[in-house]
Amino acid sequence: MFQGEYINNMDDKGRVSIPVAFRDALKMRYDDERFVIARDAFDDCLRAYPVQEWRHLLDKLSRQPVNNRAVRSFSRRVVSSAVEYAVDKQGRVLVPHSLREHAGLVKSVVFAGMTNCFEIWDEQRWKQELKESTEILQASDLDF
Repeated sequence: MFQGEYINNMDDKGRVSIPVAFRDALKMRYDDERFVIARDAFDDCLRAYPVQEWRHLLDKLSRQPVNNRAVRSFSRRVVSSAVEYAVDKQGRVLVPHSLREHAGLVKSVVFAGMTNCFEIWDEQRWKQELKESTEILQASDLDF
């Protein structure tokens, strides 16, 4: 399971270390260190899926009607951007320029656990998202 919040710095080439806790979760829960990073469907961040979860998502997507505009939009926004990774010896990945640009990643990068995947945010965007999330939660009727 992916949980927790971690901040790592991205270098000038676009390489960033994946948090050890997330690498360990990939090994222990999925027995596979590979994962897919893609644009998030709704927010200006990236979403990283273990390969098994990504395949499950693609399977669900393939069962949707191809003439559904939302399905096509999801595929264009998310699937077209997907890149499969395995970390290098230093635990890093090279995030492509197009994905860095989408998420506004420059230097300080936040990794946020989301149970079966994790999000990758620019630190300033993450702080703004948390502020907005607080307002949404305060106005909601969630009962946990």
